[in-house]
Amino acid sequence: MESPPSHSLLFPLLIASTIATSTTRYTVPIPESMDVLETHRTLNEMAAQNPLSTVNARNGGWYILNHDGTVLAIATDSVCEELDASIEEAMRLYRLLREPDNEVSKSVAL
Repeated sequence: MESPPSHSLLFPLLIASTIATSTTRYTVPIPESMDVLETHRTLNEMAAQNPLSTVNARNGGWYILNHDGTVLAIATDSVCEELDASIEEAMRLYRLLREPDNEVSKSVAL
């Protein structure tokens, strides 16, 4: 017997939702009361609301901290991957800036 169409669509949506909100990277349990940033947009919104906040790599993921170090939220695995890539690119550019004879350092020196 085949499932009704609504049930056959519900399962993939639940799986996608679970993947999007996954926090499996973290090496310590995340309190249920903790705010979880599920998209890059929500990360940007929190940053706009808390202009002195920072992101900090901890316990395998990324924590968003208030200026006094209080944890405001954590990022989901997918947002963590975006932050990882951004930090990696920033570090790559920083290394290029330190090398005197490349296009990046020359363009900044002008």
